Amino acid sequence: MTEKKKNEKPIEQEKSLLEKLVDMTSPGPRGSDTRDSKDKFTESWRPRMEIDENGGYVVANNKPVGNLPGAEDILKEFNLDPSEWRVTSVRKGQWQTFNGDQLESARINIVPIGTPEEQEEKASIDELISYARKYKFSVKTKKTSGNLAYIFAPSDQQLGKRANGEGTEHTLQRLMDATDMGVERLKELQKIGRPIGTVVIALLGDHVEGNTSQNGRLQSSYASDLGLTEQVRLGREILFKQILAFAPLVERVVVAVVNGNHDEVTRQVAVDPAEGWNTDIASAVRMVCEQRPDLSHVEFRFPSKDHQTLAININGVMLGLFHGHQAKDAENYIKGQAAGMTPLGDCTVLLSGHFHHFKAKDIGPRFWAQCPTVDPGSAWFRDRTGMESRPGLLTMVIGTNHDPRKDLSILSMDRLN
Repeated sequence: MTEKKKNEKPIEQEKSLLEKLVDMTSPGPRGSDTRDSKDKFTESWRPRMEIDENGGYVVANNKPVGNLPGAEDILKEFNLDPSEWRVTSVRKGQWQTFNGDQLESARINIVPIGTPEEQEEKASIDELISYARKYKFSVKTKKTSGNLAYIFAPSDQQLGKRANGEGTEHTLQRLMDATDMGVERLKELQKIGRPIGTVVIALLGDHVEGNTSQNGRLQSSYASDLGLTEQVRLGREILFKQILAFAPLVERVVVAVVNGNHDEVTRQVAVDPAEGWNTDIASAVRMVCEQRPDLSHVEFRFPSKDHQTLAININGVMLGLFHGHQAKDAENYIKGQAAGMTPLGDCTVLLSGHFHHFKAKDIGPRFWAQCPTVDPGSAWFRDRTGMESRPGLLTMVIGTNHDPRKDLSILSMDRLN
């Protein structure tokens, strides 16, 4: 019997069939962040390693600022041989603990070092994916860093909806225009000195028209111009293009997802509210991003099982997302969440949709904004009330000691004829 070599990497225990099933059915990282009284760093900076035969990443152990070792030493801490792994990118983060200590960590993305033929094959696959997407950036911009986050909040797109003589074609055009306008707005903010290092694409629900609302009547050709699977496929394509638009501009992109009532898969039986078409769209795009080294800085967050809200710590600011169909009075709803000490109730900035028009209000020390929509509108609502929502998409900037009202902007779009 041969002796076990010193410092030999232990053999990882094979996952059970149940564990594999959980991994395969999960959309991605789930659950809300909670404010920790002991430290302020987010879950993304907790030391861990996630790699397979295609690569992955490690997050270094937290160190006092200035004492973080180099990439090779960090790999050795995780019993990884630097000669067998190639570092594709490094992202660092800093935060202050409750005691006032300044700590930092690093996330190192790595791929296995293979033969030149394997590397050439991988490059060709990336080129094919890039070509297939056919997305052209107007201006190449160096990635910026900083402690502020730019929020881009598409809500209630309801892809497939037909109304007011318009349909998905017009909604798609407005979404693409809004994405271009959103990129230009981000560049404007960077030029005037906002240290923005993070973009949050906040998907607030009702991504598709679906077929559950109004007792299934939306399945008719009068109400929808796309089938359900067509709506979902288009949603994936649009989200991926939005990620490609923002990814070159900042060091971190976070795609945060909650489901709306139109995203419900069925109402015939009780289902998990964390599951829906918005979750499915983002989960599929997440798997594509994981295969792209140039998108290794893109993260996804989903609600926990049995939940339809999400609270995430973005650079020290607790950001809360909920679709808005939970209650007619958002202010009282938020107050109830705060009284119940839920993760959503602990958020200082909250975003919702559902009602298709912009509205904002200070709620004590909290700020809440209701996001507009880019959908074709509602002739029924106009005939009933005389009112109709103006199409638009909300953007804003959040960060520690940065007033969320300061840079809030609605990307307004006239309806297409």
